[in-house]
This record gives sequence, C-alpha cells and structure tokens, in this order.
Amino acid sequence: MKKSLPLFLVTAAILLAAGNGRAQSDVRTERITASYLLGLGRAPSAGELKDSSVPADSSIANLIERRRQEIQSDTATQRAAIAKACEDAFGREPGENEIRAWSEGKHTYSELMALHLEWLAEHPAEYEQVINHAYQFLIHRDVYSLELEYWKSHDTMPYDLLVACLESWARRNQPGLMVTSGTTEVSINSNYLTTAKVSPAIAAEARAVPGLPPMDDMANPTAFGRNVVAPGASGLVSSGHICFVAAGRTNLLPAQSGQP
Repeated sequence: MKKSLPLFLVTAAILLAAGNGRAQSDVRTERITASYLLGLGRAPSAGELKDSSVPADSSIANLIERRRQEIQSDTATQRAAIAKACEDAFGREPGENEIRAWSEGKHTYSELMALHLEWLAEHPAEYEQVINHAYQFLIHRDVYSLELEYWKSHDTMPYDLLVACLESWARRNQPGLMVTSGTTEVSINSNYLTTAKVSPAIAAEARAVPGLPPMDDMANPTAFGRNVVAPGASGLVSSGHICFVAAGRTNLLPAQSGQP
C-alpha cells in the first residue's frame, strides 16, 4: 500500500514549482524587454513579449540578433530604429540623406547610438549644441559656460540621457536651479525615458550590448556607474541605485517645445 505524502510537503512542492516558473518567466521577460530597448530603442508590445517562437533560455545576445534580423528584413523597422537613435542622440529627427546613409550598415539602435556618440566626441562644438539644446528643452535657458565644463568633464552622453539627468537635477535643486553640479543621476521614473527594471544579473548580461564596461563586482551591482544600462550611460547613477535598461521616450523631440 502506497503512503501519500503529507499535505504540507505537497503544498511546498507546488509552491516551489510555481516560484521557479515565475522566476524563469521574469528572466525571459527582462531579457526580451532589454533586447527591444537596446536593439530597436523601444519597449516590446504584449504580443512580442509572449512570442512563442522565442526559446525560454534565449540569452540577450541571441535576442539582439533577432532584433538585427528584423532590421535587416523589414525597412519600416530599420527606419524606425534609425529615427529613434537620431532623436535620442541629437534631439532631432533625421533627414532623408541621413536615413539613407545610416541604412547601409543595418545597425541596431545601440550600434547607431555608439556611432553618434563617437561622432559627438570628435565634434565638441556639435556636442555643445546638443547640451545647450537639452537645457533649452527642459530648463528653458541656455547652458552656462561652467555647465559646459561640467558636462565635458564626464563621458560624452546622448541627448536623451542629458535631459533625464537635468530632470533629476532640477527635482533635487528646486526652486533655485542654479549652476548644474554634483552627481549625474537619472531616475527609473523619468518622464523622458522608457525604462525597464531588471535584476543585477540581467543588467550585467545586457551591459555589453551598448558597450558599457562589465559589472565586475556582483556583490555590489549598484556601484557608481554600474546600474543604468543604456548607450552612453557608463558614468550614471540611478536614483535609489536601481538596475534598469533605458531608451528615450518620444516626447524628447524639440519640435514639441517650439525648438528648431
């Protein structure tokens, strides 16, 4: 005669299995979301998150290759990624000549952002214009000379992260809004970023995509400059030291604030 397991053991086994299932689902969701934000510059739709063709154990690297294939096979997807990278890096829409030029490489959003950041680093006068543009958009004034020195003492950052940093700084320094100083910090709740919270392990896995330095110390994953995963985010701290992946929102376009 078979003896049945005690009820508490059966219940514990069921809860453990459910917990493991949820954990695997969370990892899959975080990886897919990161691949869309870093590969296409946008969050995935509900249908894209549930895509049954995606293996449960797909790495972020494998998922980025899926995004690359989508860019290579669909002109509209490629054009959207090109436009988003231009908006996030420079704060403006691309011209048709730029779209044609950037279409040749079939680059992902993060790869395009890396090219734009490299170009800005090589053209300091243009980078100053991007910085000033961020101040005009968010603070409604030109950047001060001391503030230009402040930003140039940091790694080159794209327009979307500059705006998010200024937003965080303005919140911390109301009502004065004097010369920008202190920590370059962004919030997962920024009004100008599309963000997705991820675990430290997924953040570490995703960092290679936008070319960020590796997360060397997993015991302290939220150390300075190690918790925001986005192109140009190597020197940023997130409010509350939360690990998250980010791209710019569509409300960053200067035309919405009457800028040229």
